Formats: sequence, structure tokens, C-alpha cells
Amino acid sequence: MRALKRNIRTFSLILGCGLLGLALGYVLTRTTVLGGFFAAVSDIRTATSTPAIPMPSEVRAIYATANTVSSAKRVEELIAFIHAADMNALVVNVKDGDGVYLGKGMQALVERLKKENIYGIARVVVFQDNYFAKQHPEHALKTASGTLWRGGGYAWMDPAVKKVWEYNAAVALKALDIGFSEVNLDYVRFPADGKLDDIVYPVYDGVTYKRKIIADFSAYMKQRVKEKYPDRALSADVFAYSFLTGDDVGIGQRFTDLIASYDAIAPMIYPSHFSPGNFEYENPADAPYDVVLATLQNGLYLMDTAGTSTIIRPWLQDFNMGAVYDREKIQAELQAVRDAGLTTGYMMWNPSNRYDIRKY
Repeated sequence: MRALKRNIRTFSLILGCGLLGLALGYVLTRTTVLGGFFAAVSDIRTATSTPAIPMPSEVRAIYATANTVSSAKRVEELIAFIHAADMNALVVNVKDGDGVYLGKGMQALVERLKKENIYGIARVVVFQDNYFAKQHPEHALKTASGTLWRGGGYAWMDPAVKKVWEYNAAVALKALDIGFSEVNLDYVRFPADGKLDDIVYPVYDGVTYKRKIIADFSAYMKQRVKEKYPDRALSADVFAYSFLTGDDVGIGQRFTDLIASYDAIAPMIYPSHFSPGNFEYENPADAPYDVVLATLQNGLYLMDTAGTSTIIRPWLQDFNMGAVYDREKIQAELQAVRDAGLTTGYMMWNPSNRYDIRKY
């Protein structure tokens, strides 16, 4: 393992699952600012009608956008796939870079999932946020000219602003209120792409370690979630590269700093997102087994060295990019998870949310 750690090459920053095709449709009942700014948060909470499902010992999940689950036909297709493929969980966008989706339609979906004994995970995109940036530009990243700064087509909120923390905590609690069993946070980081030198932060001082800002936010989210729902889970997505280095990847995601705040951490291990030469492969997408296994092994080494632990539940690739991801490649990824010694599960990412039972 030490040899593996020494032999890791320099990796390009990878953008994570959010840029791989988030749906942009206005779907379900669209919750806007959760009632004004924060004053009416308590007024919109709706108690779930049935108990939440406990976390399975092995979570086997697929991903869906809010747009997808707004279609009754697509919901039926996803449920049928989950049962046929021996999966047991569904990750659903309740907040993405364009808004929040936590109306009656989403609550009905959660109740349906519980009836099917499917573990419901609410995905919350945190600091990448077009909608909230428009509502509260004073908390958003700016350019020197005062316009909203954008990276990858999206505006970003300043990760150091406590009101932004409160807003995302309110969304997470609303998702748990309507019956989701887990909140999965994504984009828990500073921006990674775009003209980073042009960013003007409203609050972040540019001196404090970014990893401290992200660690403090994570601790805050844990405190808010666990004080109301101690039996529900909080997880976070991180760049796969954070499993391959001891630093914060330039975005505040130092893996070992986050372990204490999350019940599970999900490295986004998409072989297609690694650069030529990574793991000594010209095209890492052609080597899913080696890429997934080496990434997980190094992350486990870092966690062991830090003397702490949490559930590691990777996001895996199920989309054609860099290579055709057929049954052979999907099964190679799953075998790598098993060979890394992980029995706590995985989540499959497909931006179109169309999963082929023949691959599983």
C-alpha cells in the first residue's frame, strides 16, 4: 500500500458527478426559498406518514434526477430495475444547481419507495447554486466587475457564508421531514473549474485553509441533522482524487478531515474522468477494475493512517465516456469494490438514469 501511495501520479482535477448531465427541467412542486429567507422554515416542514427505512448493511443504489421521478412511467421503470438487479436504494435530486424539489410529488415518491422497501437517499447539491445566487447575490461569488462568477455554467455560493450553511441545512431537514432516510451532500467544496483567479469572495478571506471551511461546514451539517434525526444518515460525495492524496485537492476536500462528520463518504470513481497516464494507463476508462481498486485501497490506507473510520460507499460509472461501459466493465467495477474489502455498498451514476439489467 505504501508503494501504491508513492507511485500515484499527478492527477487532473475531476469535476464530479454533478457536471455529467443534471436535468434542468422545472419539476414536481418547486420549493423556492423555503419561505422568504429563513424566517418561515419551520412553517414548511411536513411530517412523514410512515417510518424511514434504516440504512441497509450494503447499500446498492442507482441515481435519478427530479425530472426523471416526475414521470410515473419512469418511476415504475426504476423500481422494476431495482428489484430485478437486486439493488435496494435510490438516490434522488432534491436540490441541484437550479433549485429545490421538495413538494408533494416528492413526498409521494418517498412514500412509494418505502412501500417497495427501497432506501431513499436525498441528494443535495450544496455550493453550486444558480437559484440561490440569484435570490441572494450578496452571498455568491463575484467577478471583479461585480457580476456573478460562474464555473461550468453555474453560479457558486461562498462556502464561508453561514447563511448559506443554514439554507442547505434547511433543505436537508425538509428532505428528512418528508421521509428520506439519508441526505447525500454533493459539491461540498470550493470551485474547481472556470477562471478561478477572477473570483471575489464575499466572506472567505483567502487565508484560512479551505479544508477548514469545508470541515466546519460538514460538522455544522452533522450537528443540525443529528439533533433532529439521530437515526438518519448523512453522507458526502468527494472527488476520487481526495482518496489519492493527503491534501485538500485545492477545493477544501481533505478526506481525513471529513470522516468524523459523515456516516458515509462517497468517492466519485469514474475511470473516464482520470487523465491519460493516471495509474499508468493511456485511457483509464479502459481499466475500471484497476482504477477503482487502487483508488479505494489508497483511501482505506489514508483512513487507517488517520486512525478513524466511516463507511466508504463509492459512486461508480455506468455511462459511456472514454469507453463503452458494457456488462464486462460494470462487473469489473463491482468486483474491485469487493476485492477492496468493502461490503457497505456502492452507487451507480448514469446521467440519463437509464439502467440496463443485462449489465447487472
